[in-house]
Amino acid sequence: MVRVACCVRREASCYHHACFLAASHPRHPLTIMHPPLHSSQPHPSSAGFGFSTCMLAAGQLSPDYRKAEPGMFNLLFGAYGFPVGLSMCVINGASLFTSNIAYMAAGCIQRKASVTQGLYIIVLSYFTNLAGSLLLAEFMVAGHVFHQREAFTIELALKKTSASFGATLTKGILCNWLVCMAVWQGNAAQDVTGKLLGIWFPISAFVTMGFEHSVANMFVIPLAIRLGAPLSVSTFIVKNLIPATLGNLIGGAVFVASMYGLAYGDLETAVNSAAAAVWARLTRRLIRGGGSRGSSDSLSDRADAYVAALPTTVAKGGQV
Repeated sequence: MVRVACCVRREASCYHHACFLAASHPRHPLTIMHPPLHSSQPHPSSAGFGFSTCMLAAGQLSPDYRKAEPGMFNLLFGAYGFPVGLSMCVINGASLFTSNIAYMAAGCIQRKASVTQGLYIIVLSYFTNLAGSLLLAEFMVAGHVFHQREAFTIELALKKTSASFGATLTKGILCNWLVCMAVWQGNAAQDVTGKLLGIWFPISAFVTMGFEHSVANMFVIPLAIRLGAPLSVSTFIVKNLIPATLGNLIGGAVFVASMYGLAYGDLETAVNSAAAAVWARLTRRLIRGGGSRGSSDSLSDRADAYVAALPTTVAKGGQV
């Protein structure tokens, strides 16, 4: 029980720390999160470096091997590369659109930040991440990094833009669910080793399963277009970027921030209050339906006991 209580306290403290980070975002138009605006640039560079590593290592395996051993290829593709990029982002304090979704949603749920402030940070990080991704793609082309090794990058971009809107949206939800949990775990760790381990496994999982990360796609697909992929910018935006972005928004805001808010934040208080009101209304109807006096008292006592037992301490302070 003590171990369980400690785990609950740690998760609750992580949630309230996320709310604190959301509340501490500067409001000056030239700043974002703790570092200044230019710190939103390292992450897309880190993501691009990470995904380039995936494509230039596992992606260079022969098509025959990839077809014969798809499981091993996916494991190699996900195990090394992109986790490096997100580790650089978290450890160095850069700003990432996908993780900002969860942090700002948590801050809005706890009323530590306004909806306007949350949208401002999310939109600003989205477009600065896009700018950094496009800049890195140009550097990769100018440096001939993918010269005579561009086949897999083009193949991957064509695959990402060939799925249906619903499939890409769903993959975007699943992706940012894992990405936000990785960032959550990384920030919960107290040292660099713990941060690396907390980040590595969820990120490896999402890459291995082929989920859609909008910021990574901002780098991969424009790079493929510059390398000669038969894709237009409009195809990239409509077939991939829009559904992946919407999926990332849902994954971070609903499946991470809202779920933690329901477990440790103000959403828990709201749900408990609503449940208590429904129970009280139900007992009143039963009483009016002609139950005996003894049963009426029993129902009333149970309703009062339910309201008195609401775990408001967890919602308020993250304590058990």
